Amino acid sequence: MRWRGLVAPLLVAALALGTTGCGSQVPTGAVNLPSGFDLQAHRGGRDARPENTLPAFAYALSVGVTTLEMDIVISEDGVPMVSHNAKLRTYLAKNSWGKYVTSDEQPDIRYTKVADLKKFDLGAMSPDAPYGYWDAHGVTQKQIPGTRIPTLAEVLQLVQDWGNDEVFLSIETKSMPYPVNPANHTPQAWVRAVYDVVAEFNMQDRVMLQSFDWRTLKEMKRVDPRIATVALTANQPSWNAEGGEGDYQWPDRDEPSPWMGGLDIKDFGGDPVKAAAAIDADIFSTYYTELSTAIVQQAHALGMRVVPYTVNDPEQMRALITMGVDGIITDRPATLRSVMTQLGMPLPPKDRSPEGKPYFSGTDGL
Repeated sequence: MRWRGLVAPLLVAALALGTTGCGSQVPTGAVNLPSGFDLQAHRGGRDARPENTLPAFAYALSVGVTTLEMDIVISEDGVPMVSHNAKLRTYLAKNSWGKYVTSDEQPDIRYTKVADLKKFDLGAMSPDAPYGYWDAHGVTQKQIPGTRIPTLAEVLQLVQDWGNDEVFLSIETKSMPYPVNPANHTPQAWVRAVYDVVAEFNMQDRVMLQSFDWRTLKEMKRVDPRIATVALTANQPSWNAEGGEGDYQWPDRDEPSPWMGGLDIKDFGGDPVKAAAAIDADIFSTYYTELSTAIVQQAHALGMRVVPYTVNDPEQMRALITMGVDGIITDRPATLRSVMTQLGMPLPPKDRSPEGKPYFSGTDGL
């Protein structure tokens, strides 16, 4: 296991010199992007295996995807952990007594060390999950008791252990642009934490960095311009009622959104595609209902690919492919493979001999 701390003085020195650290110059070369249609397994395939876990990513490798999509939160001891939320969810994490954690004992990754985070079991979703989460994702999900939260390094090691030298990884920084919490690391610290691990495995040519917090995308362009950046966005205020952010653009507020890396959506006529192009993003990724053929064509004209999230219905997949998107992020990678097969599209290779490989739990799943 490879753990990385965050050493602020060294980071500041490296940035001041305009280097990527260790005295090396900023890399140059073409941006690394997947070839062909980008079939992305969202959190490894949330509707098939426990999300953001090694069994989920092993499942995705076995059925065949272009990209493993995942989220990162930095632990108290500076280790990038694979998790969508800063706190382990009450309906996903069990304590040492086999009970789902309560809100009072809910561990915050940012204030918890890796050794303590590893004590929680993430292998089975609770049917009591709120907001219809069980019906949407838990009913079809295969339970894998004893599953622990992985580090980013463990995911990269899994890919290497499977001998897969083609799959990409789209890594989302779950960074927060609000300065009220001292645990909200700087964009420089976020990028350094992720980049150091990726560089240790020499996988810079197969990694994309995605974020709703565009500050981190701009920072990655400074550190290594070869790594593709994915501008995540959405204008879905109703999501706020579910305990999360929904409106990342703030078109109706006087002040600019802190999520857009110093840009104000109003300076772009309320157009998030133009704003994403302004930060030199390589991929525009928004909630799929916000796309149209005209928006896809506009993004292409500005030099960006379009990869929407999170699409699980076959008819919606077909409609988006017809629209001209360059990939789809889905909780159901096997379903998207089926749609692509029906449309005569080339498929990413599946693993021909997954039995016996780490964390393989079968190919059954959506």
